[in-house]
Amino acid sequence: MRVIPQFVEALAPGARLAVLSSRMGAIGPRTQSGGWLYRASKAALNSVLKDVSLALGDRAVCAAFHPGWVQTDMGGAEADLTPERSVADLRASIARLQPADTGGFFDHDGSPIPW
Repeated sequence: MRVIPQFVEALAPGARLAVLSSRMGAIGPRTQSGGWLYRASKAALNSVLKDVSLALGDRAVCAAFHPGWVQTDMGGAEADLTPERSVADLRASIARLQPADTGGFFDHDGSPIPW
């Protein structure tokens, strides 16, 4: 997040700024405890992203994304998505972002996630 002020002036018109977050950073829909520090770090990331979206206004569409449950060391072999599928979904979702989406939190497929 500290890097953002360094490249703001270089943003092209219609720029998109996406951060990789996690559904675990959502506070409202939470139904169980666990992973407190990880959750807190993702909630903080989402908060900063929202602030950046307000600061940048119409200079860029800013959004946070949950990559899905991905077959990585963290997600494990039983996870729903391959890394390739997650990345393809994220790329397509980022490409579809519209100005009205700025400050939003989305799943890998572009579905909104409540804060």
